[in-house]
Amino acid sequence: MIDMLDGRDIICVGPVDWDPIWNRSQQLMSRLNGSNRILYIEPPATLLSAFKDRSLWFKWWQWLKGPRSKTENIYLYSPPPTLPFGYMYPLVNRLNQRWVLLFAGRMAKKLGFKSPIVWTYLPNSLVLARGLGPSILVYDCVDEHSEFPGLINKEAVLEMEKDLLAGSDLVFASAGGLYQSKKSFAETIHLVPNAADVGHFARADSEETLVPEEIAGISRPLLGFVGVIHDWIDLDLIQYVARRRPDWSVVMIGPVGPGINVARLRELPNVHFLGRKDKEDLPGYIKAFDVCLNTFRKNQLTDRVSPLKLYEYLASGRPVVSVEMPGVFEFRDIIEIAGDYESFLNAVERALTQESKEKKKRRLEIAAENSWENRLAFMSGKINEILGDSR
Repeated sequence: MIDMLDGRDIICVGPVDWDPIWNRSQQLMSRLNGSNRILYIEPPATLLSAFKDRSLWFKWWQWLKGPRSKTENIYLYSPPPTLPFGYMYPLVNRLNQRWVLLFAGRMAKKLGFKSPIVWTYLPNSLVLARGLGPSILVYDCVDEHSEFPGLINKEAVLEMEKDLLAGSDLVFASAGGLYQSKKSFAETIHLVPNAADVGHFARADSEETLVPEEIAGISRPLLGFVGVIHDWIDLDLIQYVARRRPDWSVVMIGPVGPGINVARLRELPNVHFLGRKDKEDLPGYIKAFDVCLNTFRKNQLTDRVSPLKLYEYLASGRPVVSVEMPGVFEFRDIIEIAGDYESFLNAVERALTQESKEKKKRRLEIAAENSWENRLAFMSGKINEILGDSR
């Protein structure tokens, strides 16, 4: 536990629901000291989103429950549905933010939060964040939000984010590309890459960890991917590898995003979709991998991302093959990196045939240096520098 923010109330404007898929926001919030009370505001559904993704219907009524206690000091709150097109029209966004503030502010008051640290992940959240009365406003920028697919006006998102950058007391950026693109708009900004739950994923290298039956029976060599299967994952590359090497098995672990068609891959006998797995079970699945795959598409979104799954792969000790992207180059000595499809195939061959105890040892050492505990200690220190003795 990190205690530099001891006793502070924190409101986190999260980019995703707390469950089921954990990312940076949950990893950091869950590691704060037990003396910190945390209100985690999940992103609201819009009046249209449930029609596009049926799994979101529950969010239409969940807000009626009020804050849900996740642990003794972490409360989750899902706001009521908002208007669509908030990422296209600033006026709609301001209306949505004030609407969410009306309810989230009431929840914070009910819990007795006063002068909280407001820690936001959403580029359009300045009105909400400032309305919550923060002692300090922190923006943790982890994606180039303007490059996401869907109902987004790129220029509008960039302008809303510029307002947030200027209005924040402290900004963190998870990737070098994000840092460079945001630094001129922020007064105080620091580069803080993603990390791994090192102890958890190191279980993939433990003799005591059991491999689940559904993956234990798949023929090897086994190439594995873990993560949400969305637009930014290069499914053409997966198909290329599976077709070129039918003697290899490819396992995809994670939910398939709405609107993502994987039918052509399901038709291949050596590609296996195992669906979403509880994070507690992931080490057992990764233990079965002969090679871990990092297969992002190449575009401006992925050029400015710190691949969280890469750090988790490193912590497992398993060989890793990645596409070329800025966020992986510093690890070139301990992973294989490929610039095109044919090179990727060759890189997997090398990972399968040229693995060594020394490479594995170095991966585990590098992973230990890139833990969420280390990241949070740094970020807490920077927050504390600004807060000083302002309590």
